[in-house]
Parts: sequence; C-alpha cells; structure tokens
Amino acid sequence: MKDEKEQTIAAVVVTYNRIKLLKECIQSIRTQTRVPEEIIVVNNNSTDGTLEWLNEQKDLTVKTQKNLGGAGGFCTGIKTAYEKGYDWVWCMDDDCIAEDHALELLLKYLKNNFVLNSLVLSYENPKKLAFGLYEFKFGKCYKELKDIANKEIIESLNLFNGSLFSRTIFSNIGFPSKELFICGDEFEYYLRILKAGYNVCTITGSRVFHPQEKKMVINNKLFYYEFLFLDRIKRYYHIRNLFLITKQYDLFNLKYFFKNFFLDILFIIVLQRNIGILISHINGFFKGLVTTVEFQ
Repeated sequence: MKDEKEQTIAAVVVTYNRIKLLKECIQSIRTQTRVPEEIIVVNNNSTDGTLEWLNEQKDLTVKTQKNLGGAGGFCTGIKTAYEKGYDWVWCMDDDCIAEDHALELLLKYLKNNFVLNSLVLSYENPKKLAFGLYEFKFGKCYKELKDIANKEIIESLNLFNGSLFSRTIFSNIGFPSKELFICGDEFEYYLRILKAGYNVCTITGSRVFHPQEKKMVINNKLFYYEFLFLDRIKRYYHIRNLFLITKQYDLFNLKYFFKNFFLDILFIIVLQRNIGILISHINGFFKGLVTTVEFQ
C-alpha cells in the first residue's frame, strides 16, 4: 500500500439548485489542510445559476448532466474519479461543510479500512448528530456528541456525507445505482459494501456539518420508529427504494411492512396533512413491490 503522502484523492460533490450551499461546500474543500488533487462537481442540470458559477471556477472539474438525483450524481462523479486512477474518492452532497482538517484526519486511519466517514454534525446545532448513527455491533444509537464521548472510532457511518472510499471498493462492487435516483441509494450501497466484507467506520475527530434531518423518532426498549418529513418526490422514492432494497437483500418482513407503510400513512395524515404526499407514498410503495432492480 502507498504511504499516506503518496495517496491520490479526488473530491466528488453532487449539486442541484443550491448554489449558496455549494459555494460554502467547495470553499471548505479548498481550505483543507490536505487538499484533494482534484475537485469534481456533478451538476444535475441546476437552473439557479450554478452552471454559470461553476464555469467561472478554474480549479473545478465540472460534469453537467440531466437530473439523475443524488444516486446518479455520485455514480457519475465516482466513476469519473475511478477512471482517472485516484486511490481514494471523498464524497459529499452540496450541503456538507467540512472542517479544515477533516480529510487529513481521515487519512490517518487508512490501514485496513476501505470506507472512512467524517462525523456528520448538525449545521444548526453542532452538539447534535445530523442523522444519528446506529452501531449494530453494540446495539446503540448515537444522537448527540455527548453520546460518543471518548469514542475515537464508530463502526457505522452516514454514507455520501464526507465519505472516503478506496478505489478497491469500486473495482469489486461497482458504483452507486443511479436507478435509485434519490433517498435510499446510500442505504443500498452501504449494504453492498458490508455484504462484500469491507470495513467501514466513522472517525469522530473528522467532522462535517449538514442541515439537521427533520424527523420524529419513537425510541424505547420495545419499539424504534422514525418518521421523515419529506416532500412529494422524496416521499415517493423513499418508500419505493426502501422496498426495492429490502426485497433485494432479503430484509422484508411484516414488522418492516407495518412500520414503513401503515405507520407512515398515519403520520402523513396526522402531521403533514397533505393528500399529494399521501398519494406519492402509496404509489411509491406499490411501485417498489412490483419492480425489480439489479444493483451493480
């Protein structure tokens, strides 16, 4: 294996109509204590001036395509970096802001690791984790910084949010599935990585900031349930992709069905009170049941 200083790294950022956040994200990569050799930005056909701004930047490699969602964006960006021969690919959405030593700290843990992730903190409240982390090995769910006091490494991650991938991963399991479009593509790729037997971990000293995920959580000794406040498009792909993935990886069961179909319906009616979102949820569910996708 090459020495840490010899490793080549490409950063991949996927963007769609969030030019203000994109500028902050790119600046946080430019000011890293260990700057990537190349920054690849995949523009999913933004219409808010993003392309014009990107074309003015001399230090960025820009790939503009029709809107293929986060999944299609990362597929394009990662494949580009892989074909250019980079040893590692550092991935994030345009709403991730990295601390200036985030990448440098990840690189200290390369030995025997194939996917390393920064800790993803809430942009609004840095004492909280933006998504939470569930460590299956110990059956623990971490939600706040105080929950991980004195923990240097957590054997879990929030994929595509400050994720550093070895090219070995792509050589052996392929690229993210653009067919998933958005919502769930990170879950499927995470399962694919684990199935292939690769090590994954979050390095708690390396940190990125991300807007807090809006959700309601019920968590006790007998029951765990999350309700995500999603718009119509994300609601459709969330439920569709969830059932596509659970079928593919033999995770489907009645408890899963009850929580992710009926309970979500209940909370859409009670909390969101939006008939369009409800229809999207039902359509996505039935589409997920009757569709089969072969992931790469």
